[in-house]
This record gives sequence, structure tokens and C-alpha cells, in this order.
Amino acid sequence: MSAFLDYWGKHAGRPAMIWVDRCGRDRLLPYSHFADRAARFAGLLNGLGLATGESVAVLLRPVPEWWEVAVGTMRAGVPFAPMPGGVPDADRLRAAGAAVVVVDEAHLEPALALRRTGVVRHVVSVGGLPHAEAMNYQAMMFLAENEPAPAPPDSPVLLAEGERYSHADLRRLADELGLAWLDRHRDDLHLSLTPRHTATGVLLGLIEPWSAGAAILVGETGCDPARLRGLLERFPVTTVSAPGSSYVDLARTDLRGLRNSSVRRVLATGAQPDAGAARAWFRQTGLWIHPGPAPAEMLTTCATFPGAF
Repeated sequence: MSAFLDYWGKHAGRPAMIWVDRCGRDRLLPYSHFADRAARFAGLLNGLGLATGESVAVLLRPVPEWWEVAVGTMRAGVPFAPMPGGVPDADRLRAAGAAVVVVDEAHLEPALALRRTGVVRHVVSVGGLPHAEAMNYQAMMFLAENEPAPAPPDSPVLLAEGERYSHADLRRLADELGLAWLDRHRDDLHLSLTPRHTATGVLLGLIEPWSAGAAILVGETGCDPARLRGLLERFPVTTVSAPGSSYVDLARTDLRGLRNSSVRRVLATGAQPDAGAARAWFRQTGLWIHPGPAPAEMLTTCATFPGAF
């Protein structure tokens, strides 16, 4: 991951992320931004002296800092442990061996309570006012020195749902999911709704698009189908990945605006949409949802234009 960021980061203006906030305002962030932030966060972790096996847990909304922390942690060779939404959970943090937890202002007090009881050693706060018991993310990143060398490729970089993954493990998982069949291009724009606390979510929402030099679309839209459809109509998204239930919900809205859109690949992760939703997608968008190109027994299937493969 760090090698790809270093490579694409040399192209200062190449887009890595379009972020849309809750008010609908969008912000374009280039690869050079994430390459710099990853090196800085890796340097910050190096200064904290984490022990072997300790991880960095992250509990943030879909904001750019989530991706900055993810790639910075991976660069440092420290396991990155994305947490599901809600209040920080002591049992999950202990199971992940978390020494650091990164939270937003809304989750700061519960995180500090866990620090006081020894569950974690460091709390990093993104946003909000400085706090005497927490490290302010913006201030620490400003002061941090770049970590020059990426971690060895066999270091564990992801801890998701109790499993540890190295770069090689993630490549094998991508192969198992059939992602090598995708005709990925660096000019693509990916929108992933697959939960970010899963290995599949990290692959589809970060590693796969960025390894190809593509951009990702990130929105604080929640799961509202109308707002999600609005993102697909507003931006030139080429690849969508989401749980099957998301497509069922979207199929209940008017999808005809996507028929002539840039969307050409739709991935369903986990349980697949029912036949009615699949038919609705084809009628309104021209996109079939079918079991290929991934093997039928795998969790991820691909929907694309009929006859594309």
C-alpha cells in the first residue's frame, strides 16, 4: 500500500478521493495529500514506541482522516484495526491489542474512560477542542516527522474481525474474492458501501482502487437510498461495491438516471440481492447482477453490462 501511495503521490494533482460532507459540499484530495499524511502518521506511531503485536484502532465517520490513519498505520507496519460504529467497545479493543484508539469528538469521552482503566494507552482525537488527556490529531500531524521507509511487506497491516492480514494475505483475499477479474483503470472512480471494519471493506474501499491509481468517492450520506442515488448521478462513478441489501433499497428508488451514467461495474458483497431487485436494476440501468466473474461459492459477485465478460 505504501509503495502505491509513494508512486502515485509523485503525481501531485492526481485525485485520490472526492469527499462529500453532510451538507453536500465536496472536496478533492490528491494522492500527494495521502502520501504525506501516511508518512507523518507513521512517524507519529514510531515516536509512540508501540510494542510488537499492538495495534491502532480507529472509530471514525467516513472522513478523510480515516483513510489517512489507515494508510499511515499500514506504512508503519502496525496492525490497523477498524472498529464498527457505535461507542468504543472495551472487549473489541482488548481483542485487537489496541494501544492507540483514534476517535472523533463524539466518542472522545468514552475513549478516555477506557484509557483511564488501562484498556488503551493513547487516545487520538480528530476534531474538536484540545483535551489534556488526548492527543490532538491535527496538532500532532503538523509536528510529526515523515517516516521515510515503508514497513516490510510481510508485516501484519490489518486486523479485522479477529484475523490478522499481511500484504500477501490481502492479495490472496482479493484473489479469493475474484477481484482480479475487474478491468481496473487509474481513471476509475470507486464508491464502496461495504462496511469499513471488514477486510473486504478495506480492500474495496481503499486498497483495490488506490493500488490501481484510481480515486474513491466518500460521502457522509449514511445509508439513505435517495442520497446514495444522488451521489451516483452527481459524480462519474464507475465502480460500486455494497452489501446486497443496499441494492434492494436502491432498487426501490428511480434508477433510470443511471442508465447512461459512467457506472459499468457493480459488486454485491455478502448476501446477494433478490431476483426482484436484480430485475429492477436491469430494467432501469441496463446492469445485470449475476454470479460472475467471481466463483459462485464466493461471497462477492459482479454485476456488469450483459456480455461484458
